[in-house]
Parts: sequence; C-alpha cells; structure tokens
Amino acid sequence: MADEDRELFLDILREGTTPFDRFVSRGDLEDVIDIPMSRSSIDRSIFRSVAQTQLDQSTRMIPILGEAGAGKTHAYWAYKDKERKMKAAEEGIDYQGPTGWTVVYVPSPPAAIRILLHVYSCMIDELGADVLGVVATKLVDRWGGKKRKRLGLFGKVDIDEVIQAGIREYPGVFADCVKALVVFNLDKDRRSLAERWLLGEDLDEDELDILGINSVIEEDDVCLAIIKILSENIDDTIILYFDELESPYRMHGEEAERKFLEVLKRLYNEVKNLLIIIAVLKEIWPRILEIADAPLRSRMEPEQELKKWNFDDLKLYFAKSMAHFWAQNNLNPPAYPLFPLNDQVLQAVYNKTDGNQRSIIKLIRIFIDKIVMGDMTVEELIADEKIVPTAQPMAKSEIDEEILKMAAASAAKTAKGKTSLAERIEQMMQEEEFIIDVNPASIAAASLKIIKIVGDQNDKEYKVDLEFKFRLGKRNVTLAGLVTYNGKKIALEIPSVK
Repeated sequence: MADEDRELFLDILREGTTPFDRFVSRGDLEDVIDIPMSRSSIDRSIFRSVAQTQLDQSTRMIPILGEAGAGKTHAYWAYKDKERKMKAAEEGIDYQGPTGWTVVYVPSPPAAIRILLHVYSCMIDELGADVLGVVATKLVDRWGGKKRKRLGLFGKVDIDEVIQAGIREYPGVFADCVKALVVFNLDKDRRSLAERWLLGEDLDEDELDILGINSVIEEDDVCLAIIKILSENIDDTIILYFDELESPYRMHGEEAERKFLEVLKRLYNEVKNLLIIIAVLKEIWPRILEIADAPLRSRMEPEQELKKWNFDDLKLYFAKSMAHFWAQNNLNPPAYPLFPLNDQVLQAVYNKTDGNQRSIIKLIRIFIDKIVMGDMTVEELIADEKIVPTAQPMAKSEIDEEILKMAAASAAKTAKGKTSLAERIEQMMQEEEFIIDVNPASIAAASLKIIKIVGDQNDKEYKVDLEFKFRLGKRNVTLAGLVTYNGKKIALEIPSVK
C-alpha cells in the first residue's frame, strides 16, 4: 500500500470512532456485524420452535447460556435483523428464512415488583402503540361492532352490547381490558382516556369513573390479561427475549429471582403464541434451576449454549467490521481486508482471548489505537516477543495482565515527557461503558435495600417487603414497598417523572 493511502486510512481512523470502540452489546444500540456460524445450532432450535408455535399457538421457553462476553445480548440483534429481512420479504424483497414473528427485547427488570408491567411496556415499545388500535379494531369487529342500531336517520353502535359480547369471550379479570379496548375503538370522546389507561398512565378516580373501569393496568392480573389479549390477536408470534435473567438474583437475592421466575411461569401457562427466550450466565444457571420449581424446569426446552469464536470467526468479524467502517466513511476499502492489522496479530489476539467475543474486541481496539496513534507499527507488534502466538489459551485475568506487561515493554520506546503507553492502555481498559437506567422501580428497590442495610447496621429490626397492596376507593393500589418498625407501617412509592 502506498504511504499516502496508508496515511489517509489512518487519518480516518484517528478522526472518528473505530468499529471496536463499543465492545459491550446493549439492547438499545444495534449491533450491525453478525458472525452466525458459532450460533447456528441455537438459531435452528429457535426457528423450529417459532414454526411449531405458529402451528399450535402453544408457548415455549428456551434457555440460552453463555459466559460474560459470549454474545447473549448480541444474539437479540441478530434475530432482530432476521425479523427485518422477513418484513422486507413481505414487501417483495427476496429473503429465504423464517417468517411471521416479532422479537421484543426485555432487559432485566429493575426491581422485583411490577415485572409484568415491565414486560408489557417492552411489548408496547417494540410493537408500537398502534398495535392497540389494530387489536381493538379486530376485536370490536368480532364482537359485533359493525352492526348498527337504527335511531331515526342515523346509525349508532351500541357500545354496551359490544362490551358485553367481549366480556363473554374474555370474562372476569379481562373485563376492564375489554372495556378500554372497545371505548378506545368506538367512543371518540373517551378515546384519549382509554388510550392513557392502556398505556399504563395514572388516571384519577373521576377519570376511571368516566371510563367505567375500577382497576389499573399495573396490577399483575390485569397486566397479564392485556398481554394475553394482545398476543392472541396479532398475526405475528411474539418472541420475548429476556436478557440477563440472573440480575434479580445478583441484585436482590433469591426472593426476587423466585418472583421473576413465577412471572415467567405465568406467561408460559396462561399466554398463547409466545416464544420465551431466557439468556443467562452459564455460571449462574445451576442456582436459578435450584430456585425454579419442578413444573417450570420440566416445561423448558433443552438448554442451548453459545459457542466461542474460532480463529476464522475472528478474522471474518474483523474484515466485515472494517469494510462496514470504510463504507460509512465513503471510502473504497483497502485491498488488504485486515488493514491496519494482519493475520499474525489477529492470531495473537485469538490465542490470548480463547475466542471470547468481548475480550477479542477489547484487545483489537487497543492494538488499533496503538497503531493509529503512532505508538507502534504492525511490524513492531509482530516483532515483540510478548505477543507471539501461544499454544494455550489464557484466562481473562491473565489476558489483562499480559496486555499491561506488553504495554510496559513498549512504553520504554516512548519519547520522554509523553504519557506512558502502559498508563494509557490501562486507562482504556477501564473505560467500559457504565450505564444506569434510572426509573421509579430501580430507585424504590435501591431505597428499600439501603433501609434494610441501615437497620442491620444499627440493630434496628426493620421488616422490608418488596411491595404493598391495598384498596383505595374503587382501585386496587400497589406501591413499591413497605417498611415495618415497632408496629408502624410506612409505605414507599417513587413517582413517575418524565
């Protein structure tokens, strides 16, 4: 490659973010590059389960296991991409693959309460609020909404008759959901109130009276009812992709995890047309199985484990990532697809990471940064005996230690007064994205946990419950928690603030 072309490509890398700056997959930021070969057996199992669910409408549950950085969150984006190709195929674009499903990403719930509301919110976010109108129209037509009573010269729909027809199909706890959907579809004056109720917004007593509704959608039974109605009356099978299933256990203990698993069991038992995928750390999975009851364990499909990348996977990932990067910057890619690294450097990366995707991306980023900033050339990387490919894979702690040793050795070549390469690489390795999703549930859970800790430290017998239910007028109310001390009960709630 000519020197001026090389400098052009390196300048582009210096000016913008590299394809490897974000090495932790997130459910709210799309992963563009997918290497599906290591996941092929899992994909076949999932697509087969989708096809079976479409035939018999029975819900299924598939556990996906993997170590940290193995690609559990990334797998969601891979399935989301296939879903988009499927939608494109429906519009006449050629695509050979599974059809008729929608993937909904469900991050770990921020607290051990209102988990069903968390699931419902994720469904509405993904499917769009328009899905309420689609389902409401379909149901109202089925319940006789097209029939009109003749009143003089004008026709009018009898809303009460439609509601009663709906309640005959969905009785009991479904009644308020039926009323809200019918009013949303047929009554323009109360439509906005019904929509607010269906979207989980808070309505006062007068507004609930106007709707003729006595409950709120955040109640578990009511929320499960609306989830059931939606899932049974949309054309697509819904894939609920539960990520980081172990988080309730790690943050709040066994009781919180048990409540989470109870919710999964209710979804499995009571809702049709779902495929539930639960992604969990392999090391935590045995503990979760201990907490889960026998019926839930027996209903799960066989566990699927994410495989590590092999060296060909790594090379393909790097080449595809760089090609995408050059295309984004409106450049024809270099003739050598592995620029600015090469086969030998990538082999060293693979040997030091044992095929863990996250570790691979982190280490590649460090090497590219060294080259782009002029701290070292590829030739020097290869010549440095510290990174000569090894026969045995290394543990993660050994990887980090070896990187720092390698950086310290090369730092001796750095000009005096310049920040040492060792310090810069160590800082880079610590600069992982750290995100806290703050919402009322997470604040409430943290507050209750702190109250319990403070009580234990000061020998105060605070009894802390994760939720508090009571009746207020016509409404059943569920608050975030309850603290009991010396016979006094103090309820805790965090208001929703947008």
